[in-house]
Amino acid sequence: MPHSHLRRQPIDSLATKIILFVFVSTFATALVVSWISIQSTHAYLSGMINQQFPVTLVRARNAVQSWVAGSAGELERIADSGGQLDQAALAKALARSARFEAFFLLTPEGAVRSAVGRVGATPATELRLDAGAKHLGLQRIFTSADTSTTGYATRLASRKQSHGVLLGAFRPQGIHTLLSNLRNGLGESVLLVDGTGHVVHGGGATAQKIPLSQLNAAGDPSIQDYINDAGVHVLGRAIPLGLADWFVVVESPFDVAFAPVVSVIKRIFVIDLCIILLFSFLAYKVTTAIVKPIETLSDGARRIAQGQFDLEIPEPTTHDEIGLLTRTFNDMMRKLRRNQMEIEAKNVELLDRNDQLRQANEVLEQLSITDGLTKLHNHRFFQDHLTREIKRVQRVNKPLSMIIADIDDFKALNDRLGHAAGDELLRRIARLMNDSIRDSDLLARYGGEEFVVLASDTDLGGAEQLAEKIRMAIAECSFILDESLRPTRTTVSMGVAQYDGNRKRFFAAADRSLYRAKAAGKNCVVVDDGEPG
Repeated sequence: MPHSHLRRQPIDSLATKIILFVFVSTFATALVVSWISIQSTHAYLSGMINQQFPVTLVRARNAVQSWVAGSAGELERIADSGGQLDQAALAKALARSARFEAFFLLTPEGAVRSAVGRVGATPATELRLDAGAKHLGLQRIFTSADTSTTGYATRLASRKQSHGVLLGAFRPQGIHTLLSNLRNGLGESVLLVDGTGHVVHGGGATAQKIPLSQLNAAGDPSIQDYINDAGVHVLGRAIPLGLADWFVVVESPFDVAFAPVVSVIKRIFVIDLCIILLFSFLAYKVTTAIVKPIETLSDGARRIAQGQFDLEIPEPTTHDEIGLLTRTFNDMMRKLRRNQMEIEAKNVELLDRNDQLRQANEVLEQLSITDGLTKLHNHRFFQDHLTREIKRVQRVNKPLSMIIADIDDFKALNDRLGHAAGDELLRRIARLMNDSIRDSDLLARYGGEEFVVLASDTDLGGAEQLAEKIRMAIAECSFILDESLRPTRTTVSMGVAQYDGNRKRFFAAADRSLYRAKAAGKNCVVVDDGEPG
C-alpha cells in the first residue's frame, strides 16, 4: 500500500493545489495582520495627537493671554505715569521695557503724533498703522514693506494727558520664544493667527495663511489634515484666543506626526517580505519535485508539435506512472525520428527529380524559341516579341522599324559549295549581324537565308543607317567555307520599313522594300516609300 501511494503522489494534482492554497493563505494572512497593525498604530497616534493638541492649545492661549495682559498693564502704567507724555518720556519708558520695541502716540482719529523705537530693523517713524489701530486692545502694525508685527493700544484719558491713544509694538522674539517653548515634541508649531487666517507669530511656522474655516468646522473638534500654502501636508487645530478675533493654532507636519506609523510599516513590510520569500522558496521546491516531470513531458510534446524530433527525455529510475509515460514517450520519439528520416530522404529524391525536370523544361523552352543552326531567336519568338513591341510603342508613342535581310544568290552558292558550306555561311553572317546591331535591337532568323532586325525607338533614317552598317560589314568580309580554303564573298539585300499602326502593312512594306532591293541589283538597302509596289 505505501508503494502504491508513492506511485500516485507525483501525478496527483491535489498536492500542487494544497501547496498553492497554503501559500496564498499565508500571503493573505500576512496582508491582513499588516493592515490591522498599521491601522492600530495609526489610531493610537491619532488618539494621542487629539489628546495632546487641545492641551497645547489651552496652554498656548493662556500663555499668550498672560503675555498680553502683562503688556497691557505695562502700557497702562506708562499712560498713567503722571507726567506729560512726549518723545523723551516715551524713549525713557522704552529703555526700561522688556516687552516693547516701539511706542506710538496717536490722535483720537488714529494718526501718528509721535513715535520712538524700532520694529525689527525699521525705524518706528517709517511705519504705517492698520486702519483699525485706533481701536483699543490687541493690534497688528504694518511696516511700509507690508510686513507686520503685534502691539497693544490703550486710551490716554488722564487730566494731564491730551486725549488720544498710546500704542506699543511687541518685541517679536519674546512672543516667538513664548510660542516655541509650548511645543510638546511631535514636531508641531504653535501659531498666533488673526481673524483672516494670516500667521502673525509662530514658532517655526512655514505657512503664511491658515484655513481657519476648515479648522473651526462646526461640530468637528478633531484634528484636521490639509495642505498649507507652503505645500506641506500638515495636521492642525485652532481655538479662539479670546482677544480681538485672533486664534491660537497648533500645526504639525503629517510625516513627522505619523513617523512611528511609517516605521511600523517598514518593519512589517520587511517581515512580510521575508515570510513570503521563505514560503515561496518552500513552495517552489515542493512544486518542482512534483510538477517538473510533467512539465518536461509537456515541453517535449510542444517541441514535437513544432517539428523538433531530435530530443529524448531522461528516464527516471522509478517505475511509477511518470516513469512509464517517459519511457513510452521516448519510444514514440525514436519511431518518429526514423519516419522523419525516411520522409526527408524521399523529399530529397523528389526535389532532385523536380530540379532535373525544371532544367529540362528550361532547355526545351529555350530550344523552342532558338534557331538551331544560327543560335539566333527563331520566327516564333520574333512574332511574340513583335506583338509586345507594338503594344509598347502604341503606349509610349515611339517609332519602331524593321529590317529584312536576304543573302544574295545563296541557292547558287549552296549548290556550288554544298549544304555544309551554306550552313557555315549562315552562321557567320548571323554573328556579323549580331555584332553590328545595338543591345536594344532584336535579330532573328526569319526563314531560309532571310534575317529580320526589329529596331526599337528607331525611325526610318536610323534604321537605314543600321541596315547600311550591316550590309557593309557583310560585303567587306571574306568567308572560308570549305576545305579548299578559298575565300568566298557574298552580299545581302535589305528592305527597311517603319511601323505605321498596322501590323500587316508593316510586314508588307518591309518585304516590298526587300523585293525592290533585289530588283535594283542586290547588295543594297531600300527604304519603304509608303507606296504599294
